[in-house]
Amino acid sequence: MEKFNQEIEHELVPKDISAEFLNMNVPDFMQFIRTQRNEPALSITIDWVDVQVARRLKAFLEDFSALGKQKRSATIRATQEQHDQEINVFASNVKWEKV
Repeated sequence: MEKFNQEIEHELVPKDISAEFLNMNVPDFMQFIRTQRNEPALSITIDWVDVQVARRLKAFLEDFSALGKQKRSATIRATQEQHDQEINVFASNVKWEKV
């Protein structure tokens, strides 16, 4: 039991950058991401906005400059209909939280 608790303590708690993702334009967000390169893990969780925002979130996950250096996760809360509009995004490791 003690070993289990030690493993939980060592899990990375990702830094939530959802607000920055939604409130910054693309160039500003990209600059912000560069300032976060020392963070071991980043996460974004948003409500469905539109297809373009979903694709930006997919690009955040697939950013080659972060591969192997930073753990990233992304979740979109969406209806079945919204999910089906851009199924490719959800097939690319963007998590879907059905609403």
